[in-house]
Amino acid sequence: MATDLPYMPSVGNVALILEKIKGAGTPPKFTVEFVKSTLGFTASQDRSFPRMLKQLGFIATDGTPLQRYNEFKAASTAGRAMADGLREGWSPIFMADQAAHTRSATELTDIFKTVTGQGDAVAKKMASTFKAFASHADWSVAAGAATPVSSETSDPDGAAASNGSSRATQTAGIASLASSLSLHHDIHLHLPPSSDVAVYRAIFRALREELQ
Repeated sequence: MATDLPYMPSVGNVALILEKIKGAGTPPKFTVEFVKSTLGFTASQDRSFPRMLKQLGFIATDGTPLQRYNEFKAASTAGRAMADGLREGWSPIFMADQAAHTRSATELTDIFKTVTGQGDAVAKKMASTFKAFASHADWSVAAGAATPVSSETSDPDGAAASNGSSRATQTAGIASLASSLSLHHDIHLHLPPSSDVAVYRAIFRALREELQ
């Protein structure tokens, strides 16, 4: 079964539009009109840009910007957001070749032909579109990898010192608790019922003699 993946007739303005997105504000809806009137790209070849962002998971089906859109606008997360979007939106391509982003245009064209069932002309445009966006991605972090932790928690020496300090605190607490413990012995007597007081006196006398 053929896989439908979006592509642009020409990718000449992809880099420029992406840079414009980073510098512009986040619109309520990312539409063709926003691309034309706000970002300033009026060519017919750029009208498919909203569809590309939907495939990347940057905007919802109604054009509303999603979290990944704003992650792309931030310099520290832009490349990772693009890589995540491509891995997700073009998952059939990465299923066919996990290193698809490293392949040449010719190699990619063959992959797109196989995966989508399209002919040479369309597969070539799909490949060039994919490469245009992939060039703005940061592929240094593996897919599904955890977000890097701060230097404070990733420093082995700092972690060891912290663990050592924690153990010392626990040991001190246990020692303090032990020093405050005291043992008490309680003796419970169950006396037989008797109306003769002499019986109880004899019992208590015997106990006193045993405890002395």
